[in-house]
Amino acid sequence: MPSSTRTPAQEFAYLNRLQPAEALAYLQGRGKLTPTFSWQDLWQEEHAEQFTVSRLARLDILKAMQEGIERSVSGDLTRRDWTRDMKSLLKKEGWWGTKEVTDPATGETLQTTFDSARLKLIYDTNTRMAYSAGHWQQAVAARASHPYIRYITKHDERVRLAHRHWDGLTLPIDDPFWKTHFPPNGWRCRCRTTSVSQAEYERLKSEGRIKTGAPREVMRDFVNRKTGEVTRVPVGIDPGFAYNPGIAAERQARLTTLTREKLDALPAPIRNAAMKPIVSAGVSPEFSQAVTDAYAALPQYARLSLAYAGYEVKVVDKIVNAAPELAGKPVRGYGKGLTYEYNDALLRIGEKQVLIAEQALDPDTKQWMINPPDRGMRAIRHETGHALDEIHEISRNQALIDVWERERKALLAWDTSGWNERYRIVFQYFTQAYPAGLEETIADLYAQLRGGSTGWEVDLLSAYPETSTLLQNIFKGLRL
Repeated sequence: MPSSTRTPAQEFAYLNRLQPAEALAYLQGRGKLTPTFSWQDLWQEEHAEQFTVSRLARLDILKAMQEGIERSVSGDLTRRDWTRDMKSLLKKEGWWGTKEVTDPATGETLQTTFDSARLKLIYDTNTRMAYSAGHWQQAVAARASHPYIRYITKHDERVRLAHRHWDGLTLPIDDPFWKTHFPPNGWRCRCRTTSVSQAEYERLKSEGRIKTGAPREVMRDFVNRKTGEVTRVPVGIDPGFAYNPGIAAERQARLTTLTREKLDALPAPIRNAAMKPIVSAGVSPEFSQAVTDAYAALPQYARLSLAYAGYEVKVVDKIVNAAPELAGKPVRGYGKGLTYEYNDALLRIGEKQVLIAEQALDPDTKQWMINPPDRGMRAIRHETGHALDEIHEISRNQALIDVWERERKALLAWDTSGWNERYRIVFQYFTQAYPAGLEETIADLYAQLRGGSTGWEVDLLSAYPETSTLLQNIFKGLRL
């Protein structure tokens, strides 16, 4: 098809044509589905292992979107096909148009809109990242004969000013510039690259048709409005795009291989416990599946940490049935008269167990109640946070202790006399004296950051802002 007769979309597809194997491998490497409530919840390289659509809380719809994009890149679907299918699915499931959703980390009610423009952006962003990763892998494979990479824009009025300055820039493949500036470099960015041989480099350079010196990098501050974290971002690149999808995919592939090798080296019972909870008799399929899915959605290194430490995750009917020796004994921080019959989640450090129960006594009615699946999902995140704290000794970090104690003292000065009794009890639970209070704060903040916590009555991210920021850095450093 002559260039003059192509639509912009066809031109993009033509310029980015390649065997889909590398692009498809990138998409398939993102095996983890992650519900998020802000585009900032997953940052840069994290997209190499996780697929998400902001404020879409339904994992089944996320999975359908992911599989459809994979089919499109492999040549089975066009963008028009994918958009048609997703529009039909979203309408059927009640997600088409504007919908209110609740961020489980903050309790905030947010609005999200799914329309044709949104679907186009989702499709283009994901496929362009995939093709970018594929082009990088091809460039690495051809570096012996084509050791340079050239930056190319669309040469029209829509090209960003900074990207115009990079047009024609030709640098060695191992130049640091490509770690942060490999396109796409923003939402709807249409820039691309091409590999250049030594002979072609010398010819273009002699003709003055390329730029051969890396530009001075100018940085600016970007504030994550959700976490308050300040990140340095290169000028000209949209926040969240300052990374190379191909390098990120290579790194994730190495980590995945290493994780599998480590898991394979573990005894079978421990390996199985790291990948999937053990379900006891008397638990409903809906509850056990919800807990299993929530656990599987946690980072691999979190589950691997539990496996190495010898923990098993069990979904049970009642805590006191799984641990009868605890019957009638008081629970730490629960208040007078509340025993383990009232508890539905527990970390047993000595026994190396994480227990999630479907049933517990109701403090008001004193009757056994059946927890909804969502409660099980929140509980497994919270108890995993406890286990990671015990394994990595997070609550012994003196800097963390100091920050938490300072914020706790400020919270204890609050006047809670007019509060609902339930809110007051939960507030007291997370302001207990050290170490209990910090341990519970760590566990529930981990749960909030991973999709939703048990202490939904208190927004710990706001109550402990400095503690939250420090903990996020600790979790990120440990890849948890």
